[in-house]
This record gives sequence, C-alpha cells and structure tokens, in this order.
Amino acid sequence: MGKELGISRDEFLARQARTRELAAAAGYAGVVVIGRSFYDRPGALAYLTCHFPPFPATESDGPIRGLGHGVFVLPVEAPATLVVDGGYYRDDLIVADDVRVASDLPAETAAVLRDLRLSSAQLGLVGEDILPLAFFGEVLDEVPSLDLIPDERLVAGQRRVKSPAEQVLLRRAAEIAGVGLGAALDAIRPGVIERQVCAAGTAAALTAGADFVRYLRVHSGPWSAWPSRWPQATDRVLEAGDIVTLDIIGAYQGYGFDVLRTTVCGKPSPEARELLEAALLATERAVDAARAGATAESVHRASCEALSNAGFADHLPGFVGHGIGLETVEGPQLRRGVAIRLEPGMVLCVEPGLFIRDWGGACVEQEVIVTRSGSPELITTLDTRLW
Repeated sequence: MGKELGISRDEFLARQARTRELAAAAGYAGVVVIGRSFYDRPGALAYLTCHFPPFPATESDGPIRGLGHGVFVLPVEAPATLVVDGGYYRDDLIVADDVRVASDLPAETAAVLRDLRLSSAQLGLVGEDILPLAFFGEVLDEVPSLDLIPDERLVAGQRRVKSPAEQVLLRRAAEIAGVGLGAALDAIRPGVIERQVCAAGTAAALTAGADFVRYLRVHSGPWSAWPSRWPQATDRVLEAGDIVTLDIIGAYQGYGFDVLRTTVCGKPSPEARELLEAALLATERAVDAARAGATAESVHRASCEALSNAGFADHLPGFVGHGIGLETVEGPQLRRGVAIRLEPGMVLCVEPGLFIRDWGGACVEQEVIVTRSGSPELITTLDTRLW
C-alpha cells in the first residue's frame, strides 16, 4: 500500500506518528486535516494518507455536500479515520486505519468525531485556507462543543523538506516537464497558432508519464508580457520575431512539476535578446543564491540585483519562486520579507521573470534541490538559452 507511488507505507506511518507527536506537544487531542481535488490542493491530506480526492471541488446540492474534498481525523491516541467523497478511492494505496465513504462529508466528519470521542476536544486544524465556510459551519452544527484550532505548523514544516523518496519523484517530474516543453518548442514556427504549440507539449508530457497536465501556458508576442493569463493558449498566429513563453504545470505520481522557458519564433531582435539575457542572468544568480542557510528573501534580492545591473531596475519582480511538492506552489515563497531559511532537501522553483507590459516578457524557470553544502542540485533538464 502506497508503494506504487514511490513512497512506502512505513514513510506514511512515520509522517502520521510525527504529526501525532507535534499535536500532543501543542496540547491537542488530535488533528483534522482537509484536502481538495488531486490537481488542486491535496497537500497535507495526500502527504499523510496517500489519498488524492478524485473529483473536482463542487458546490453543495441537497444531500451532496463537500464533494471534491477529503478529511483525515488523526487522534493522538486512537486509530485514524479517512472520510472520502465517493467509493472510487484507491484502497490499494491509502494509509489509514479506517475509511468512511459519504456523500455528505460534513455530517460524516462530525459522526467520526463523535465515534472517536473527540466531539468536545481541542483539535488542530490543517487546511484552514481551503476549508469551505459552509463545511466548517455544518460540522459545528453537529458537534457544537468542538474546539478546532487552525495550526498549519503541524504538517507544513514536515512537507517543506522532501524525503529521498520524494526527491526521486520530483526529479522524474521535472524530466517529464522537459519532454513536454521540448515538444512545444519543436512546434514553434511562423503561422502556427498558440493552441497547436500547447497541444503538442501537453501530449508529449502525458505520453512521458505525467498524471495530468494542469495547463501549458503559451504566451506569444505582446502577450508574453502577461505572466498569468486565461485561457492557457489562444488562436493567435505566431509571427517571426515573436517572444514566446511556455509554462508547463502538472504532476508525476502525485508530485508536481512547474517549468517555464522563453524562446523566440525565429531570430530575436537586439532588444528582445537583451531582455532574454537579463532574465536568464537573474535566474542564474537566484539559483546560485539558493543555498542551505540562506533566506528566501536573499534569493529574491540576488535576482533583483542582477536585473538592476542589467538596466531593468524599473521592472523588478515582487516574486521570484516557490517551493513545490504535492502542490504546485508550496512554501517558502521567494520574495521580499520572507525570512525563512532554506534547508537541505527543500525543492524550489526559481523564476525571476522580467515582464514589460505591451511589449514582451521573459522568464527561465529552474527547479532545484537545496543541498547540504554548495550550489543546489539542478533537476530541470531542458536548455535555458533558447534564442
């Protein structure tokens, strides 16, 4: 159980044991963990149980409540129970003492708390930011004496540093991202539309083993200056000289990949080359700064200094990267004011983009593993200078 995903059952049980220890030390009788759909925010739930809710998070409709979520009740001194939203969970993979299937997750969660004699206990809550207000209210209606205290520290600190088994999966995920981006790059030429480039890269990543590709954003011409755009690709026809940014997001065996590359359709203009080279230099400096003991803020500062020295002081990014794991964006975020120190085993996406509205943008994103000493391990496999 759990072996198929590259993480052993013993590792899951060790995570649960550590969470119990942290909960007891904080004075809780247990922990309630909530997670959301597999491609969205399964996070702490998947980390502790190997359960990835298979359905999209959905509005409540009569007796159907909480669809697209899962709840794990982990008492300090009693068996753990997983509440799932349908009978199609992977019982060959999950790690829990008991599984309850329900169409009304709030009601079943309350029933579990009563059965475990926790309905009047003080419990730590992990997943406050994704717990629907209606879900929370309906649980409290059923067990009004419950004292639920938001405390992300119970799991977040464990998740930030990846185990050797997790690192193996993240390396493979990054390789798959490179395959997808490579196919997208091969599809770029004048006369092709963004959607065709997107389709080529998505298909290649899936064929290479991705669980899913959440999206592959293809931004061309002036839209390359828009670092986050919906839809992921349009019918815009690529023209010679266009800057094209490609950002692929997905997962392999539950663990995410997030890699961005920038290229040019044909030959870059001198102005475009200057932009691209500055963005690449900012990434290289940020990657070199991502060493054990450094702060997240210092990585941000290294990239901004590189961009300033290259003449782009008016276009400094506020955000230059993040952690990655069971979710695409995890802590720590690499931005000003974040004093978290990097630790060996953290896996980071380093992406100090340079975006000039109505003209063009560039970003070269690298995934790295922080090592015990020296430079981080680079796990992205695709070339960086693609112009």
